[in-house]
Amino acid sequence: MKERLLISRTRLFWAVGLALLLTFTAVGLAAAQGGIPRRLTVGESVSGTLSEQTFAQTYTFEAQSGTPITITAISNTAGLTLALTLTDASGLPLAQNANLTGADVALSNLSLPTGVYYVTVLRSSGAQGAVTGQFTLTLSTGVAVTPTLVPTTAPLTINNMSVALSWGTIDDLDLEVRDPVGNSVFFRNTAAGGATLSGNVNNGCTNTVNNPTETIRWAAGRVPAGSYEILVYYNSACRQPPAPVDFTVTVTVNGRAQTPIQGRLNLNEQYVASFILESADAVSVQTGGANPLLLNLTPFAVQISTPQPLGGRTSVQSRIDRNNQADVWSFEGVAGQVVNIAMDALDGSLDPQLILLSPDRAVLASNDDANENTRNALIASQILPVNGSYLIVASRFGKNIGGTEGNYILTLSGTGGLAISPTLAVPQATPLPGQPAVLPTADTGGVGLAGLPVGALNVSLTWNSRADVRLLIRDPENRSLFSDNTTIGSGGILARQDNLNCASPTTAPITYAVWQADRLLAGTYEVQVWLRNLCGETLLPSYALNVNVRGQPVLSVQEQPDLNGRLYVTTFTINADGSVSAGQGAIFFNEAARDLGDIRDRADVAEPLVYGRPTIGNIDAANPFTVYTFQARAGDRVRISMRATRGTLDPSLYLLDPSGAQLAFNDDAAAGDINSQIDAVIAADGRYTIVATRFGALTGGTSGSFEIAVSPIR
Repeated sequence: MKERLLISRTRLFWAVGLALLLTFTAVGLAAAQGGIPRRLTVGESVSGTLSEQTFAQTYTFEAQSGTPITITAISNTAGLTLALTLTDASGLPLAQNANLTGADVALSNLSLPTGVYYVTVLRSSGAQGAVTGQFTLTLSTGVAVTPTLVPTTAPLTINNMSVALSWGTIDDLDLEVRDPVGNSVFFRNTAAGGATLSGNVNNGCTNTVNNPTETIRWAAGRVPAGSYEILVYYNSACRQPPAPVDFTVTVTVNGRAQTPIQGRLNLNEQYVASFILESADAVSVQTGGANPLLLNLTPFAVQISTPQPLGGRTSVQSRIDRNNQADVWSFEGVAGQVVNIAMDALDGSLDPQLILLSPDRAVLASNDDANENTRNALIASQILPVNGSYLIVASRFGKNIGGTEGNYILTLSGTGGLAISPTLAVPQATPLPGQPAVLPTADTGGVGLAGLPVGALNVSLTWNSRADVRLLIRDPENRSLFSDNTTIGSGGILARQDNLNCASPTTAPITYAVWQADRLLAGTYEVQVWLRNLCGETLLPSYALNVNVRGQPVLSVQEQPDLNGRLYVTTFTINADGSVSAGQGAIFFNEAARDLGDIRDRADVAEPLVYGRPTIGNIDAANPFTVYTFQARAGDRVRISMRATRGTLDPSLYLLDPSGAQLAFNDDAAAGDINSQIDAVIAADGRYTIVATRFGALTGGTSGSFEIAVSPIR
């Protein structure tokens, strides 16, 4: 009987609420607000406030016939529940809904004739009640996916709370803490939300001390409950040479120290961790890791395999928190289509991050901050390489190891499909021996990434900081397209190169190369990427390298450049029949053990060299290196030379001692001379090993014959 009475009262309450909703027409509410209703546009989210005096807010929008509309309101305040009513321009009620217990309410999938409409947001209790709070209202197309809102938790009374960073060197490390409501305390913002940073120790390597500590403290009183994110930065090496730094972070609440977080950072790396504060006696520390922008998507394999389709919607809302660290949305894309994807935080501390995956689930683009003035994420003017189902991973900075939380709105927009080069016929002409074939092409005349031209071959390099990251492409005739040579004879043009020499840097840079359609050489192309200058940045950027040939994706690489400027090297090959294949890629370390792997079995059967007697060899895709040996005595002074005799070969040499340890490496004998030469003084009697290879070793793209010799230096 008690349960039946409760249901009856609920129905009566809702009936009274509906009657109240229908009483207030759009015109009357506008007058009550004292002005013209605010205009909404599709994909837009706005914030409003309801109070005892202002129990309703009205907005207007224009609908187009045939486009389904969804209107969603979300309460951002515990205890504030909402109702929605929709009227036409004359004030005629068309739809209404209320949620007496939950935080969100929606009018979903409405088919409206073309015209002007009014939507009103009210407390679900109508004019009754005194709860004051904010809401978020969103107008979108299609059926809404509303977030599971976590109501704001009342602040906790804490006597003292602190986060302390300590390390044992004179290097410059920095501490940052983000609280659950979005405040951030670090060396550029030393006080916020009741917290204060004690000092910026070893800043700029001046007045350095050993065993330093930086501490962020909260004054006694009310502090937000929820998830706190901890960040540690290794900004400057005050010791030379730079070395890794071990550190400890300790969270203390009401005098009780939690289990310390211990980590290690290299120069310019960043570490992220978090802790969850539920009460003074319920603190949970979450250990994290370094390099939070690395795009490891393994933790989200299930979501990637079962994405949520956007369908016809241009915007959706959801929530990222400790229980849901990423959402994966899918949409159907068309080759040549240019898309913009925005992820904007609606509340809390959320620091959004976006990752776009191509139909083969390779990373096509990513973004953490749209610009230096926002934490919101934006992938702008991204050209889609093929037809198919694309995935949007909506997550947060640090993804599974991050600590920020909040609701967000995801918006997808862009232009229609663009012209793509047709599939080419097999060329009829037979190339001369040793010369690459020329494949006929037709100009697409299209517009691609960031308004840049679409050609027969397109190479784009994008990254996420002001750093100067460089791109070089070597064509099958051994001509290199790069910053000092922006056009080459095979038709290549370096159409854009951002952040060059740190001039006018942008946080969304693009370097873009295009081969116009007068001709396209068959053969192997070598691509190199390297970091030239951090340009004042403290974090190592992530970059995306994409290669498209005749509208088809060939390479899609997501990497971080080597901090010491070593080159990432990869290749792709356009075959004479028009087919295209991609090669492997890796950082070229100039170290035999890392570039070539274990070659001991090859050294055991290597060809012995005789002093002063040249030997001929060949380097190609099937045989990327050759191993030789020679006998030497302690004190011998020898010259090892490797000279290219045919083809595009760019020689490189390694010299190993009898134990297999590397003694020397050389790529270019001298400035302007691509041949290789090593001069060495022999330290001990024994059999020494020479590895003759090419620039890039296993991942390089040059090939051809060579002459190698070992000669005494008189």
